[in-house]
Formats: sequence, structure tokens, C-alpha cells
Amino acid sequence: MIKNTAFLIPIYPPHYQYIYNLINKLKVNDIKIDIYLVFSNNSDYNEFNMKTEILPLIMNETTQSKSIVVYKKFFGLKQLADTKYDYIISCDSEIDIIPNNFTNENINKKIEQIFYNKKIYAGDTTGIWVTKITKTSAELFPEKYEYLKDITKDFSLYFWWSDLPVYRRSDINEFFNMINYDNIIWEHFDYIIYQYYLILFHNFEIINTTPITDIKWSLEGLNTNNINILNKLLDIKYGFSWNSNIFYNNNKTFFESQGGFLIYHIDRE
Repeated sequence: MIKNTAFLIPIYPPHYQYIYNLINKLKVNDIKIDIYLVFSNNSDYNEFNMKTEILPLIMNETTQSKSIVVYKKFFGLKQLADTKYDYIISCDSEIDIIPNNFTNENINKKIEQIFYNKKIYAGDTTGIWVTKITKTSAELFPEKYEYLKDITKDFSLYFWWSDLPVYRRSDINEFFNMINYDNIIWEHFDYIIYQYYLILFHNFEIINTTPITDIKWSLEGLNTNNINILNKLLDIKYGFSWNSNIFYNNNKTFFESQGGFLIYHIDRE
């Protein structure tokens, strides 16, 4: 049993197969972890075929949100604010695990390193719409907006999915006391918002990885088997807890040797 950590995943019927596959892989490898799925309504929940293997959170509420996925994640996090978990991995459904590394000891070690090292890994981007994401997300902290603008180089540093999207449960109530997500729009990216909170109130710092990787993007875009680049990322304490399916397929031995336990974007080749 992965005792201290739970999955929180917003879900809708077209993506049920990803969760079925995940559950089956966990069962084959005798791995137990609590999986909370956030359903929009009872109708969607009734369509789900593996009810005994998950813990449902059903919204059944009308929202004007223009980003239903983010709204569902935040809804779910609020439901888990006063639970037994230390950490909550809140991600999308298109994920897979590395069974040998998916252990209580390894997962907790990796997560604790994130909160001990207090580093947020970003890439130096130039895209206008990417800047709009980082800027719009910062607007939820109006009193700290100018500070966030400064440390992100006018919102050009982008860190979406660079690292494992994990929330410390003890932060959740305070986090939601500071933001209003009633009018969430597409440019509000949930984990970027939480990472801003960590920067502002828990002394996290942004590390620009573009000089190392030459990628003008977050580490979501990492896809190299250049060992010099990978070692330089290790030197700045990057943990390789999760990486994209593309990166994993090109670096299986390295990724697994570093204790990587989660793969995302499995719908992408």
C-alpha cells in the first residue's frame, strides 16, 4: 500500500480506458494506491466499470468555468484537504507506472526531495500564448503579481509539467484561501498556480533549464539521450520522478535507474 500518497485524476468517459489499464497494471504487480477520480456527474460515474477499484468524487454541480479539467482538479483537492494523505498527485488520466519503482519508499523519497530542494524547473520561452498562461495564472495573486512578473522574466519562464504535479495536503486549505477559482479560464493552469503559491509562501525558486537543455520550453519538452545534459539536470537536483512517454521510450534505462516511477502523455508517440 502506498500509504501517504493518493492519485487525483479528473476523468470523463472517452478516457476511461487509460484508468482501466492503470488499475490492471497495479493489480498485476500487486500495488495498492488510492485513486480518486473526479466525475462531472452521476451519469459519467455510472458508466465507469471498475467502481470497486477507485474512490469517486462526483461534482454534480453547475459551473461557469471555461476550464472544466482545472475546476475538477481543484474541486477534488478541496475534498481531500482534511484527509489522511501527506501528498496528492493530481494529473491527467494518460499515465503509466514503472512497477519496480512504484514503491512507498521511492515515491515518498522523490516527493520529499521536491519539497526539500524547493526548486521549480522552467524553460525560457518566447510564445505569446505560453506567456499568457503564466501571466493569467499569476493574476490569481494580485498583490504579488509584479513580483511574479519579475522572477519569471516578464512571464517568459514556463514550468508546466516540468516536474511531478504533487500537492502537499497540508497546504491545500491555505492555498484555496488565497485564490478564487470560480471564474477559471483555459489559461489558468492548475499546477502553475500552486507552484506560484510555493514560490510566494514556501521559498521555492525558479531554475532556468534552457541553458542546460537548449529547449525553449518546460521540461515537458525534454527528449534527449545526451548524458551530459541529463547529468547536468541531476547536478541541479532534478529528480526525474516523471517524464513524458517520448522521453521514457528513448531513455528507459536511465529513467528507471533514477527512480522514475510515472510516465505521462502516453497518448503521444
